[in-house]
Amino acid sequence: MNCARRTGLLLVISALFVVAMACGSDAPPDAEFAPRIEVMAPIDEAEVVVITDPEHEYQLRIVSGLPNACAEYKETHVKILGNDITVDVRNTIPVDVRVACAEIYGSHERIVELVGLEPSTDYQISVNGAASLSLTTEAALDDGTRSVLAPIMDFRLELTNTSPPAYDFIVNSGLESSCMTQGEAVQTRSGGRLFGNLIRVSLTNIEKVDVATECVRQFTPYEARLTLPGTFETGGDYEILINFDKQYEFKGGATETRLLPPTR
Repeated sequence: MNCARRTGLLLVISALFVVAMACGSDAPPDAEFAPRIEVMAPIDEAEVVVITDPEHEYQLRIVSGLPNACAEYKETHVKILGNDITVDVRNTIPVDVRVACAEIYGSHERIVELVGLEPSTDYQISVNGAASLSLTTEAALDDGTRSVLAPIMDFRLELTNTSPPAYDFIVNSGLESSCMTQGEAVQTRSGGRLFGNLIRVSLTNIEKVDVATECVRQFTPYEARLTLPGTFETGGDYEILINFDKQYEFKGGATETRLLPPTR
């Protein structure tokens, strides 16, 4: 075999070896076709949403994270056992850690219904072990009654701790007739990772709607107090939405509020 033929043969063998190496098991698969596994999703926001019209329904709003471009939302499971509600939010990611994934953080928002809850019951909610929430369901309404938003006369914020700041919300409301009784006050917080900058407060009364019942128009005032969830950052910007209507802003560590213009 002459020198030129040997050189050509060596080149062919070398080329085949390079192709074999490129197509072998050591090469990471493309992200689109890579086998995937399920993993727990990071939780950015979690809040209980209470729908009071026509009757109380309870939902859970969850914003979960997608840590990179390869992560995909998979599913959300809710398990209710006694007074404990466990929520499992999962993503899928490539099995092979060598798969190239763009470092772009995304998110996925989902609303899940909390069905089968007992009235007048305290529940503890855990979302992926990262977010813990509390929920107290309203007492069962008798036939001929309904839940209505209570009138808000005035309110104030009271600092219960200064480092870090923590608040109680005190609201003056009232019963507008003899057919009304005090309902419940509910607060949720969202807008950021776990504890956000928007607090929603709703206050309800229970009204008899039986036509056979005679109601006397009279106003009976009362004061309701509730603790705002979580702690606050000194100097941070926060907003509070009252009875799905007026919205105010305040600074963490302060008690003064300022009415914001309507957004609708």
